[in-house]
Amino acid sequence: MTATTGTTPAAEATPPSTTLADILAGSRVLVTCGPGGVGKTTCAAALGIAAAETGRRVVVMTVDPARRLADALGIDVDAKMYEPHEVVGIGSRGGALFALMLDAETTFDRMIVERAGDAAKADKILANPVYRSIAGSLAGAQDYMAIERLHQLHDSGEYDLLIIDTPPSRDAIDLLEAPDRLVRFLGHPIYRALTMPSRSFARVANAGTSAFVWVVRRLAGPRLVEDTIEFFRSLSGMEQGLRQRAAEVAELLRADSSVFVMVSSPRAEAVHESVHLANAVIDGGFGLDSVVINLVHPLPPPLIDMPPIADGPLADHIAYHRDLTALATSEREQMAALIAVADGAPVTEVPLLEVDVHDLDGLGRLAELLVR
Repeated sequence: MTATTGTTPAAEATPPSTTLADILAGSRVLVTCGPGGVGKTTCAAALGIAAAETGRRVVVMTVDPARRLADALGIDVDAKMYEPHEVVGIGSRGGALFALMLDAETTFDRMIVERAGDAAKADKILANPVYRSIAGSLAGAQDYMAIERLHQLHDSGEYDLLIIDTPPSRDAIDLLEAPDRLVRFLGHPIYRALTMPSRSFARVANAGTSAFVWVVRRLAGPRLVEDTIEFFRSLSGMEQGLRQRAAEVAELLRADSSVFVMVSSPRAEAVHESVHLANAVIDGGFGLDSVVINLVHPLPPPLIDMPPIADGPLADHIAYHRDLTALATSEREQMAALIAVADGAPVTEVPLLEVDVHDLDGLGRLAELLVR
């Protein structure tokens, strides 16, 4: 069974609908979104293969910390995946496929070294215990570093297409909105106050702020407060660069050359989550350009004039046909809600394959199903 896309019947005079292959060919940035467990990362890798085979230089970056991308592409599990690794055996007509997994801490360190202005200042920031905590574990640090890495890859000019494999569901919206949040944060009065010189800070801090700082000192200790203030002040010299890159990435994600592909499965809970996520993507001003519904059971042809069979050699086959028909029909009823949200964007159904996609051969087959 092959992938199907929403197209106009050949008998009608109207031209065929845009396909996922058309969208892939015309994009500069492609973002895959969707709930967990639906094959989103696998589809991102397969789309990368499809684009590379047309002669484009493609890099797939996954923000999901799992190593599924490396495993499927045959990359050594011991490899440092925060740098683009070329996938051997992929690409024709000059095309090539590269893959990397976001490493927030390494990207943060690199940004500090590149933007601090001098080695002494960079070393001071890198040694700050508050910075070390933020770089390694702060909620949202991964989103902000995804912005930085996306900017680096786009700015390098080395790739024709950037494919971003976002974390599952709500975390994907956090990532997409991270550039806007960072710009707002850098303009917030609290950040402004923290980055002022000590005398200016003391002069502008009101009684409420002073009381707050006093309480924090009592609870966390004066050293932590001083380290935190020192960290934010050390960033003040990089503020303009951070603000500019965040604004540029926000603009890039909303550009006509950036497309968003929602990946789901036909399961009721996955469809429900995908519909919610699709609406959030649309409300965020990013648009929804295509939907992929993965792992779809085939709808068997009906049995014509088949009398009821209670037993005998065909009974099990008839029962299996009946159960498969009921399951496939139910899936298509569930899929209708997601197709409605697509609102005319191409919908690609990918059948449930006989074996899991776990290597380059499987990814190549999936690529053919996605862009056929």
